Amino acid sequence: MSNNNTLDPLKMWKEMYDQTEKFWGKAMNEAVHKEEYSAWMGSVLEMNLFHQKMMTDMTRSYLEKVNIPSKEDIASVASLIVNLEAKVDALEELIEEKLDELGQVGITKSSLTRLKNDVKAVDGKVELISSTLQAHGELLEKLQHVQPQQIPTQSAQEQTKSKKEDK
Repeated sequence: MSNNNTLDPLKMWKEMYDQTEKFWGKAMNEAVHKEEYSAWMGSVLEMNLFHQKMMTDMTRSYLEKVNIPSKEDIASVASLIVNLEAKVDALEELIEEKLDELGQVGITKSSLTRLKNDVKAVDGKVELISSTLQAHGELLEKLQHVQPQQIPTQSAQEQTKSKKEDK
């Protein structure tokens, strides 16, 4: 058995809420669509923007006076750091390239040193050959000045031998 005549506070509260919302919703909707409301909102927005600009300027001025960097200063430093990092990276790449080139120069340098040593060895051998050829040339020249009679030939030596044997 339920009693319909009982007082339900939640139901009353919901009805009151619905009626109030309907009334104020209609009133606010009418107010928002009026030209005066738009003008009033424009002036409130201008006032807020003016207040924000004034606070920003005062804060910036205060931060400058107490020597604390502003957001723009920090952003500027961050940008400088990023640019500096890019330059450092470029320099690092350049140094690595130069070191690679120097490594190749080192290889070339050692090859050049070996080549110099080989040339010196060949030079020594050429000197030896040259001195030997010069000595042979001098001997040939002496031999050409010697009279053919002074040089015992094989047939003359054989004749001398056979004469000695005959005796």
